Amino acid sequence: MPLDYRLHSLLLLSFILPTLVNAIPHPQDWANNRRPRPDTNGVVVTPPTTTTVPEDGNVDVRQAVVDNDDDTTTPPASGAGKRGLAFNEASPSLESFTNSDITWVHNWHSQPGNAPSEFLFVPTLWSDKSPHSDNWDTLANGHPYLMSFNEPDIVAQANMAVGDAVSAYTKLMFPKRTGSVKIGAPSVCSGSGTNEAGIPMGTSWLRQFLEQCNDPNTCVADFVSGHWYGCPDGTCSVDDDVKSFQNYVDDVISVAEGREVWIPEFQRYGDPSQQKEFLDKVMPWLDASAVARYAYFMVRDGILTTDGRVNELGAAFAGV
Repeated sequence: MPLDYRLHSLLLLSFILPTLVNAIPHPQDWANNRRPRPDTNGVVVTPPTTTTVPEDGNVDVRQAVVDNDDDTTTPPASGAGKRGLAFNEASPSLESFTNSDITWVHNWHSQPGNAPSEFLFVPTLWSDKSPHSDNWDTLANGHPYLMSFNEPDIVAQANMAVGDAVSAYTKLMFPKRTGSVKIGAPSVCSGSGTNEAGIPMGTSWLRQFLEQCNDPNTCVADFVSGHWYGCPDGTCSVDDDVKSFQNYVDDVISVAEGREVWIPEFQRYGDPSQQKEFLDKVMPWLDASAVARYAYFMVRDGILTTDGRVNELGAAFAGV
C-alpha cells in the first residue's frame, strides 16, 4: 500500500473512531382547565385529557415485535439509559445536561434543532397532517427509534379517531420499521372515558389501536407511549400523585403486553420542592420497572432550568 494512502487512511480513522466510541445509542383534561403546553414550534398552547390480542385467527403481533428487537438500541432494564429530556425551540440550551444520566431527547418534532450530539434524538411524527408530515419520509431516516402521533385522544392535539390513526400509521410509520428501527404507537394521555369528539381517551384509545394494528405485514408497534400529569394546581398530595402515576404506568404496561413502554412526558404540578419530592419517589420505581424510557416535562425556565441553567429540580432528574 503506498505511504500516502496509508497516511490518508490513518487520518480518516482519527476522525471516525471518536464518533464510533462516543455513539450511544397531556395531560388529563381536568374539566377544561388543562395546563398550557408546547406545540411543535415552541409556541405554548392551551388544550381542552389488560387487553389481549384478539383470538380471531390474526397473527400474534407480539412475536413480530420480539423478532424486531435489536440489542444495539434496546435500553437496559436498570435506570441507566432510561432518562430523557423533553424540549422545544423555546427551551434553554441542553448543554448543561451533558455529563449526566440523560441519554436521549425528544421535542415533538422530526428534527433535533440544537440538541447536543451526545444525546440520542428520537423524532416524532406529531400528526399525519401538514406541516408535521411534510418530508417525514426523509427526516425519519437514520434514527433507531421513531415516535408517532401526539395525544390523538385530545381534540386540541393530534385529534385522531383510532381507525384513522391506524390507517395513517400504516402508511407513514410502518414502512420505516426495520430490524434496527423501532416504531412507537401514538402517545396517549392519562384521561379516561371519551373526549368532546366522542373519541376514547388514555389507555382505552391505546388498547383499541393495538387491537387494530395487529398485522405483522402492515401495522405493528414495537413500543407504546403514555403521558401523565398530576392534579391541577398541585391540589393532590405528593403521595396521591405518586400512586396515581404508578397506577397509570402499570395500566400502560398491562395494555402493552410485552412491548416496550415509554413515558416521554409526565409532570407533577406544584412548587419545585413538591415536584422534587415526587421525582425522588417515582424515579427509583421507574428505574426498577419495565419502563424503557421516560422524560419529565420539560426543559423550561421555572421547571428544569433557571436562567437557562440546570436548577435543583433539573439536577435531581438528570443526576448532575
